Amino acid sequence: MLTPRRTFAALLAVAALGLAACGGDSDAERLKDEAADLQQRSDELQEKAREAAQDVQDGTKSAQEAADELQQDAEDLAEDAGDTANDAIEDVKDDAAISEEAKKQLEQAQEQLENATP
Repeated sequence: MLTPRRTFAALLAVAALGLAACGGDSDAERLKDEAADLQQRSDELQEKAREAAQDVQDGTKSAQEAADELQQDAEDLAEDAGDTANDAIEDVKDDAAISEEAKKQLEQAQEQLENATP
């Protein structure tokens, strides 16, 4: 089973694949913007996790409280990353320049994403 960190990394890798293959059209620009937003949200979540860990260490918050606060943000981020990756895959699969073998691999990656996303 994938950990949330590995799942998110896989989602971003697939999104990057889609972005690289899309070219410069408006869909590619939209996906680039979404990927940048996901990266920023990921950075913010990491900072929030560091702060929560400090709160636990300081005794101002229990470990369970800290985990509960971070869980929903992590789930939301993973879901949005999955949606972005799926959009990227759909855009790439529609490209006539993509080989049938690559399309098959993209479909398999898309299936894995759907099964891994909370």
